Amino acid sequence: MAYIAAGKYKRAKLFVPIGDVRPTQRFLRLSLFDFLADFITDAAILDLFAGTGAFGIEALSRGARKVVFVDIASKPVEIIKTNLTNLGLREKGVVYQSDSIDFLVKSAKKNRTFDIIFLDPPFTKLRAMRADEYSDFMLEVVDRAKSLLRPQSVIIVKYPKKMSLPLPTGLTLVEQRDYGLNRVAFLAQTEYIVQEESAHDPRTKNSST
Repeated sequence: MAYIAAGKYKRAKLFVPIGDVRPTQRFLRLSLFDFLADFITDAAILDLFAGTGAFGIEALSRGARKVVFVDIASKPVEIIKTNLTNLGLREKGVVYQSDSIDFLVKSAKKNRTFDIIFLDPPFTKLRAMRADEYSDFMLEVVDRAKSLLRPQSVIIVKYPKKMSLPLPTGLTLVEQRDYGLNRVAFLAQTEYIVQEESAHDPRTKNSST
Protein backbone atom coordinates (compact mmCIF):
# COMPACT_ATOMS: atom_id res chain seq x y z
CA MET A 1 0.00 0.00 0.00
CA ALA A 2 1.19 3.52 -0.85
CA TYR A 3 -0.16 6.94 0.10
CA ILE A 4 -0.63 10.34 -1.51
CA ALA A 5 1.96 12.66 0.06
CA ALA A 6 0.21 16.03 -0.22
CA GLY A 7 -2.57 18.04 -1.79
CA LYS A 8 -6.33 17.54 -1.83
CA TYR A 9 -6.04 13.77 -1.38
CA LYS A 10 -3.20 13.76 1.14
CA ARG A 11 -2.88 10.41 2.98
CA ALA A 12 -5.29 8.68 0.57
CA LYS A 13 -4.34 5.05 -0.01
CA LEU A 14 -3.09 3.76 -3.37
CA PHE A 15 -3.30 0.09 -4.25
CA VAL A 16 -0.04 -1.42 -5.52
CA PRO A 17 0.15 -4.46 -7.84
CA ILE A 18 2.11 -7.47 -6.61
CA GLY A 19 5.39 -8.02 -8.45
CA ASP A 20 8.13 -5.83 -9.88
CA VAL A 21 6.12 -2.61 -9.65
CA ARG A 22 7.00 -0.09 -6.98
CA PRO A 23 5.38 3.32 -6.42
CA THR A 24 7.65 6.34 -6.64
CA GLN A 25 8.88 6.76 -3.06
CA ARG A 26 7.01 9.30 -0.98
CA PHE A 27 10.08 11.40 -0.11
CA LEU A 28 11.11 11.43 -3.78
CA ARG A 29 7.66 12.59 -4.84
CA LEU A 30 7.76 15.35 -2.23
CA SER A 31 11.09 16.56 -3.57
CA LEU A 32 9.93 16.45 -7.20
CA PHE A 33 6.81 18.45 -6.51
CA ASP A 34 8.74 20.90 -4.35
CA PHE A 35 10.89 21.59 -7.44
CA LEU A 36 7.84 21.92 -9.71
CA ALA A 37 5.98 24.15 -7.21
CA ASP A 38 3.07 26.05 -8.78
CA PHE A 39 3.98 24.79 -12.26
CA ILE A 40 1.87 21.72 -11.49
CA THR A 41 -1.36 23.74 -11.23
CA ASP A 42 -3.64 23.14 -14.23
CA ALA A 43 -0.87 21.21 -16.02
CA ALA A 44 -1.37 18.44 -18.57
CA ILE A 45 0.93 15.56 -17.61
CA LEU A 46 2.20 12.34 -19.16
CA ASP A 47 3.13 9.62 -16.66
CA LEU A 48 5.05 7.12 -18.81
CA PHE A 49 6.03 3.72 -17.38
CA ALA A 50 3.33 4.65 -14.86
CA GLY A 51 3.39 1.55 -12.63
CA THR A 52 0.98 2.36 -9.80
CA GLY A 53 0.35 5.84 -11.19
CA ALA A 54 1.63 7.38 -7.95
CA PHE A 55 3.34 10.35 -9.66
CA GLY A 56 0.36 11.23 -11.85
CA ILE A 57 -2.21 10.79 -9.08
CA GLU A 58 -0.08 12.92 -6.76
CA ALA A 59 -0.07 15.58 -9.49
CA LEU A 60 -3.87 15.48 -9.68
CA SER A 61 -4.01 15.83 -5.89
CA ARG A 62 -1.90 18.98 -6.23
CA GLY A 63 -4.03 20.61 -8.92
CA ALA A 64 -2.98 19.15 -12.28
CA ARG A 65 -5.72 19.42 -14.90
CA LYS A 66 -5.25 16.07 -16.61
CA VAL A 67 -2.87 13.09 -16.52
CA VAL A 68 -2.27 10.44 -19.17
CA PHE A 69 -0.97 7.21 -17.66
CA VAL A 70 0.88 4.65 -19.81
CA ASP A 71 2.15 1.21 -18.86
CA ILE A 72 2.80 -1.89 -20.93
CA ALA A 73 1.52 -4.40 -18.36
CA SER A 74 -2.15 -5.16 -17.69
CA LYS A 75 -1.95 -5.38 -13.87
CA PRO A 76 -0.58 -1.84 -13.36
CA VAL A 77 -3.13 -0.47 -15.84
CA GLU A 78 -6.02 -2.01 -13.90
CA ILE A 79 -4.57 -0.81 -10.58
CA ILE A 80 -4.26 2.76 -11.89
CA LYS A 81 -7.89 2.70 -13.04
CA THR A 82 -8.93 1.38 -9.61
CA ASN A 83 -6.94 4.07 -7.78
CA LEU A 84 -8.43 6.83 -9.96
CA THR A 85 -11.96 5.50 -9.48
CA ASN A 86 -11.57 5.19 -5.70
CA LEU A 87 -10.49 8.83 -5.49
CA GLY A 88 -13.17 10.10 -7.86
CA LEU A 89 -10.54 11.14 -10.41
CA ARG A 90 -11.48 8.90 -13.31
CA GLU A 91 -12.54 11.80 -15.53
CA LYS A 92 -9.14 13.49 -15.06
CA GLY A 93 -7.02 10.43 -15.86
CA VAL A 94 -6.67 8.61 -19.17
CA VAL A 95 -5.02 5.19 -18.94
CA TYR A 96 -3.37 3.34 -21.82
CA GLN A 97 -1.84 -0.11 -21.95
CA SER A 98 0.96 0.37 -24.47
CA ASP A 99 4.67 0.07 -25.15
CA SER A 100 6.30 3.39 -24.32
CA ILE A 101 7.91 3.99 -27.71
CA ASP A 102 4.74 3.04 -29.58
CA PHE A 103 2.72 5.45 -27.47
CA LEU A 104 5.16 8.32 -28.05
CA VAL A 105 5.19 7.70 -31.80
CA LYS A 106 1.38 7.61 -32.03
CA SER A 107 1.05 10.65 -29.79
CA ALA A 108 3.35 12.70 -32.01
CA LYS A 109 1.19 11.80 -35.03
CA LYS A 110 -1.91 12.88 -33.10
CA ASN A 111 -0.23 16.15 -32.02
CA ARG A 112 -0.65 15.41 -28.31
CA THR A 113 1.29 17.82 -26.09
CA PHE A 114 2.06 18.02 -22.36
CA ASP A 115 3.39 20.49 -19.81
CA ILE A 116 5.21 17.84 -17.77
CA ILE A 117 6.43 14.40 -18.88
CA PHE A 118 7.55 11.96 -16.21
CA LEU A 119 9.73 9.05 -17.41
CA ASP A 120 10.34 6.27 -14.89
CA PRO A 121 11.51 3.12 -16.74
CA PRO A 122 11.66 0.01 -14.52
CA PHE A 123 14.94 -0.01 -12.61
CA THR A 124 15.49 -3.76 -13.12
CA LYS A 125 14.89 -3.44 -16.86
CA LEU A 126 17.49 -0.71 -17.24
CA ARG A 127 20.06 -2.52 -15.11
CA ALA A 128 19.66 -5.66 -17.23
CA MET A 129 20.51 -3.86 -20.48
CA ARG A 130 23.95 -3.74 -22.06
CA ALA A 131 25.50 -0.27 -22.03
CA ASP A 132 24.75 0.36 -25.70
CA GLU A 133 21.17 -0.93 -25.38
CA TYR A 134 20.56 1.31 -22.39
CA SER A 135 22.02 4.38 -24.11
CA ASP A 136 20.00 3.82 -27.31
CA PHE A 137 16.78 3.15 -25.40
CA MET A 138 17.02 6.18 -23.11
CA LEU A 139 18.05 8.50 -25.93
CA GLU A 140 15.10 7.41 -28.07
CA VAL A 141 12.57 7.68 -25.25
CA VAL A 142 13.72 11.15 -24.17
CA ASP A 143 14.01 12.40 -27.76
CA ARG A 144 10.51 11.20 -28.67
CA ALA A 145 9.11 12.64 -25.45
CA LYS A 146 10.69 15.99 -26.34
CA SER A 147 8.46 16.21 -29.42
CA LEU A 148 5.37 16.18 -27.17
CA LEU A 149 6.43 19.13 -25.01
CA ARG A 150 4.53 22.38 -24.99
CA PRO A 151 6.56 25.61 -24.93
CA GLN A 152 8.47 26.12 -21.67
CA SER A 153 7.69 22.63 -20.39
CA VAL A 154 9.74 20.00 -18.59
CA ILE A 155 10.74 16.32 -18.79
CA ILE A 156 11.58 14.51 -15.56
CA VAL A 157 13.64 11.33 -15.93
CA LYS A 158 14.31 8.82 -13.14
CA TYR A 159 17.15 6.37 -13.81
CA PRO A 160 19.92 4.41 -12.01
CA LYS A 161 22.50 6.75 -10.47
CA LYS A 162 25.41 4.64 -11.73
CA MET A 163 24.33 5.17 -15.34
CA SER A 164 24.55 8.28 -17.48
CA LEU A 165 21.64 9.98 -19.22
CA PRO A 166 22.18 10.72 -22.93
CA LEU A 167 20.51 13.97 -23.96
CA PRO A 168 19.10 14.62 -27.42
CA THR A 169 19.68 17.92 -29.19
CA GLY A 170 17.33 20.62 -27.97
CA LEU A 171 17.17 19.68 -24.29
CA THR A 172 19.19 21.12 -21.41
CA LEU A 173 19.75 19.63 -17.96
CA VAL A 174 18.29 22.16 -15.50
CA GLU A 175 18.66 20.20 -12.26
CA GLN A 176 19.56 16.72 -11.05
CA ARG A 177 19.08 15.09 -7.65
CA ASP A 178 20.11 11.74 -6.17
CA TYR A 179 17.83 9.50 -4.14
CA GLY A 180 19.48 6.30 -2.95
CA LEU A 181 20.29 4.24 -6.05
CA ASN A 182 18.32 6.59 -8.30
CA ARG A 183 19.01 9.90 -9.99
CA VAL A 184 16.34 12.30 -11.20
CA ALA A 185 17.06 14.74 -14.02
CA PHE A 186 14.94 17.79 -14.88
CA LEU A 187 15.18 18.68 -18.56
CA ALA A 188 13.88 21.75 -20.39
CA GLN A 189 13.93 22.93 -23.99
CA THR A 190 17.23 24.65 -24.69
CA GLU A 191 15.66 27.49 -26.69
CA TYR A 192 13.59 28.62 -23.71
CA ILE A 193 16.51 28.32 -21.31
CA VAL A 194 18.49 30.64 -23.60
CA GLN A 195 15.57 33.07 -23.85
CA GLU A 196 15.16 33.14 -20.08
CA GLU A 197 18.88 33.76 -19.53
CA SER A 198 18.88 36.54 -22.11
CA ALA A 199 15.87 38.19 -20.47
CA HIS A 200 17.77 38.40 -17.17
CA ASP A 201 21.11 39.41 -18.66
CA PRO A 202 21.75 43.14 -18.04
CA ARG A 203 23.99 43.30 -21.11
CA THR A 204 21.02 42.26 -23.27
CA LYS A 205 18.82 44.93 -21.70
CA ASN A 206 21.48 47.58 -22.27
CA SER A 207 21.93 46.60 -25.90
CA SER A 208 18.22 47.04 -26.57
CA THR A 209 18.03 50.58 -25.22
